[in-house]
Amino acid sequence: MFATIECQVLATDRISQVMIAIIASFSVWFFRPLTDTTNSSPSSESRGERAPLLQNGANVQGTHRTLAGQERPQTSAAHPADTVPETGDFLGIFRQSKDGREIFWNLVKYLCHYGKKQSEKPSIPVVLISIVVFGMLVAQAVAGVFSAKIASDRAGLSSSRHCGIWQFDNKAGEEDAYLDDLNNHQKEARASRYARSCYNSPDPASPFPCGHFYNQSIEFKTLIQQPCPFESPELCLDGLYSAVTFDTGLVDASTIGINAPRTHKFRRTTSCSPLNRSEPYVTKTEGVNNTLYWYNYGPKGDTDYTFSTTGHPFEWLVPVYSVNTYFSSLYPEYDYWRPVPGLQPPAGSTLTILFVSSMHIYHTKPSFDPIFYASEPRRFNDHRDSLYYNSDPQARAVACVDKTEICSQDGQTCWSMTSPVPRGDTVSSSYWFMKWSLENSNIYDSIKWRLGTALLAQESVGQSVSRPLPGNQWQIEASQLFATSLARIQYDAWEIATGEDRQRPGYTETTPVEAKGRLCGVYKFKTADYTNVNLVGFIGLLALAAFIFVLSWKAQTVGLIAGSNQQNGSTAQPLVVDAIARGICSGINKVWRNSKRYIKDRMSRISATT
Repeated sequence: MFATIECQVLATDRISQVMIAIIASFSVWFFRPLTDTTNSSPSSESRGERAPLLQNGANVQGTHRTLAGQERPQTSAAHPADTVPETGDFLGIFRQSKDGREIFWNLVKYLCHYGKKQSEKPSIPVVLISIVVFGMLVAQAVAGVFSAKIASDRAGLSSSRHCGIWQFDNKAGEEDAYLDDLNNHQKEARASRYARSCYNSPDPASPFPCGHFYNQSIEFKTLIQQPCPFESPELCLDGLYSAVTFDTGLVDASTIGINAPRTHKFRRTTSCSPLNRSEPYVTKTEGVNNTLYWYNYGPKGDTDYTFSTTGHPFEWLVPVYSVNTYFSSLYPEYDYWRPVPGLQPPAGSTLTILFVSSMHIYHTKPSFDPIFYASEPRRFNDHRDSLYYNSDPQARAVACVDKTEICSQDGQTCWSMTSPVPRGDTVSSSYWFMKWSLENSNIYDSIKWRLGTALLAQESVGQSVSRPLPGNQWQIEASQLFATSLARIQYDAWEIATGEDRQRPGYTETTPVEAKGRLCGVYKFKTADYTNVNLVGFIGLLALAAFIFVLSWKAQTVGLIAGSNQQNGSTAQPLVVDAIARGICSGINKVWRNSKRYIKDRMSRISATT
């Protein structure tokens, strides 16, 4: 039936036309009946008879047998546009066609009209075209399916030759210093935006790209009702178990993009708690017109207090949260602020203290959060419900202890950022790369440049009125700052790999001697233009193509059969795939027969013994 197919192209687009041509071409060749030279009767052509063909638009007379068995003449006229070349003159298609569309149309008619004749005696060009076109179709389909399977990831290796650590030189000019402050603000804001968009519950509709780093985020868990992180538990506002802790667990350096056969690990933890505001930590002095509040969490510079406020912040008519922050670093002997003994962080840790003041902000619902407190109602004539504000003029303090640990490759031994590498541990360029990427990962470096604008609560304020805040708003703020500190690790690793600041005014390279020139080519990230493939899968796909090619050979060529089947009167010669299929079927048949024979013999023996 495929040999006498009649075609009518109804589709107008070229894709449909190409698909019809491919199917018709392959059908004519592949499904042709095999000619048997011994058993078949002579055809009309073998007797010298030739069916009339439509040539040059001439009329051809024919007969048609009716149901009654009578013959009646039938005349058909071919339009010049329906001219079909001779079967043996395949290249006549190109000679008689005027353009590409006519060539394609005549080819389709040629394949359809002379399908039967070509099946009896295939034309070599038709067979070759059928094989090539159909093979390309199959190859594209197979490659499309398996390419998705063998694709591994889109990781690329940084090829920048400007890797290293670039820092601002304090001896640079004042104008360069202002530009450096702006640059630091932008880096902090960039990490915060990334943490907002790509950490915790990423927003798929966010315009901020999340697929640039090798891993989208550094995972961490949140633990509430944790022990007070300070040496004196009375400094925690709500008692011994009132802190919140964020913990990454052990993180392999490859997570932040470091590419090495074996890498070290790190761990980041942060514990935060609101601070006790009773005396002696907060005292006040009554002035003539205002009240002064002194916050005594440790001396600052030449003073004996940490922070001070005057008057009532709500009366300043600015709808913002005011934030002041101070920091105790890993080198406390050089710090501007020195915490009181009960607040000093453990060895190898840093401490950040934040003072938050609610200024002229009303809330639609009362807030009992210890930092974002607002419970005093006030009614307005144009509002049906009361609005609430913070009537307490004191600033509210929260402190966080940050700890960063570097761990061995097996994760069994960990040490602080200031401790020497344990004896016996292998130190490589990937170790230094990871360590310097962790330098700015803390709460202080996640908020010091943005201050109040970094708070999520500030985004809830519009025209002096804030949307309702949850009762654990301070924990949400701490979580966002911790995520920002982790995103800062990712960006700082990128900065080291590319030398991002090398062209900024006032910046100089400060890469230590032990790592200078050794940090290039060890950073990997996600690319948008390239895809890595699985080597085994790729080689396997090529081997599959070669295997399929071998299957199409004649079995006699590769020695699977001794001679041609022409001895049996058939012109068809089996292919390798035919020989293999026959061998498999023969093997299955033998196994089946032997199994039946074994079972039968076994049953006979059992019957004989019983």
